Amino acid sequence: MCPMSMEIMTDPVVAADGMTYQRSHIEGWLKEHGTSPITNKPLEHRHLVPNSNLKEIIHAWMGHRSE
Repeated sequence: MCPMSMEIMTDPVVAADGMTYQRSHIEGWLKEHGTSPITNKPLEHRHLVPNSNLKEIIHAWMGHRSE
């Protein structure tokens, strides 16, 4: 679950605060803020790294859930 939207993530990315977010939500946040949405502390950078491992886990869980 994305800590911003509380929805299941489909495109999880890791931000500079070490937290994983849904890409669309954190990108929207970063357009307006230079801080972490969780801690409100300044972020060292705005680079987002795909969390491929979590994406695979969510994809597998979603596929299993629909059976």
